[in-house]
Amino acid sequence: MKAIPTYALYGELAETLPPERLHCESIAERSRLYDWEIEPHRHEAFFQILYINSGSGEAQFEGTRVAIRPPCLITIPPLAVHGFRFSRNIRGTVITIVEKYLDAILAAAPQLQSRLALPQLHRLKARSAEAVRAAQLFETIVGEFGGNAAWRSAALHASLALALILAARSQAAADPGITAPANRKMLHLQRFRALLDRDYRTHKSVAFYAGKLGITPTQLNRVCRELLGKSALGAISARLLLEAERDLVYTFIGVKEIALSLGFSDAGYFSRFFSKHKRCTPTQFRQQAQRQLNRENAG
Repeated sequence: MKAIPTYALYGELAETLPPERLHCESIAERSRLYDWEIEPHRHEAFFQILYINSGSGEAQFEGTRVAIRPPCLITIPPLAVHGFRFSRNIRGTVITIVEKYLDAILAAAPQLQSRLALPQLHRLKARSAEAVRAAQLFETIVGEFGGNAAWRSAALHASLALALILAARSQAAADPGITAPANRKMLHLQRFRALLDRDYRTHKSVAFYAGKLGITPTQLNRVCRELLGKSALGAISARLLLEAERDLVYTFIGVKEIALSLGFSDAGYFSRFFSKHKRCTPTQFRQQAQRQLNRENAG
């Protein structure tokens, strides 16, 4: 069987988004590079929401094919296999959100998480109040993302929350759209990642997580390799690295304190662990990230 690739953004194997960030672009901007066809793939830690206001095409969710008839919203959670074929006149926007930023956006309404746990196409009635609202929200998001007005982050946060609520509410409409079926491997992985979010600071073993899931370590490794392209131990290390990156980019906490907060016995061990996976020291990573953020803020 052909392996399903896992990307940051489609076609980019290296993660290009800093922690806690989002990316916004037109659907045509990337799909024209691939002759208007995005082959089935998945994103490990990114949630995507697409708004399509004209054109046509076909979406593929976990093997289920769905016709795209604008206006519509498409929501795709992390790890869900999805692909698209678009017409050349497609018009719309795709927003890629780091999963933990999504958690922050939906913190006031955690029940929405379950509504968005599977890939879905949410159909909107043309010229309906919901369709007009969706168009306004995505126009606002695109404008704020490309601008530098005061309180830009707050405006993006609020607009994204409203867009996700609009998508979730559409499930109760007369034409709710299409939801992809869940599968056992995906459910195992979702539970593993929830456990990992809870316990990653205590450096639990692969056997510990497998036991909690009621499967063997070999089965857990197989699931991780198939869906994430890495071993279960690799997923554990990646979760530690993600938190380390956040602390290095968004706080002024010293490297020693970060190491201790992440369960490392000393800063030297943490630095070796970080350098092995990121090919730079924690201090170098912090300096590089700060220069990047300064360039973005200056732009």
